Amino acid sequence: MAHNENVILAADAHDLSEALGCSPDTVEDLRGMGVLASQGELFDVGAARDYLRDAAWADSLWH
Repeated sequence: MAHNENVILAADAHDLSEALGCSPDTVEDLRGMGVLASQGELFDVGAARDYLRDAAWADSLWH
């Protein structure tokens, strides 16, 4: 799968959670897993978006 690269400017985890459509706790989990890479206040959210999309798709298979 190709890496999806999207860079956004976010001041805090709340901004990131809004951009990704997830909770601030999930943002912290993504940071801990290395899925969400930051450079100062610029965040490459492409991999995180891919991860959340794939997780949502996989979760729908189990319900």
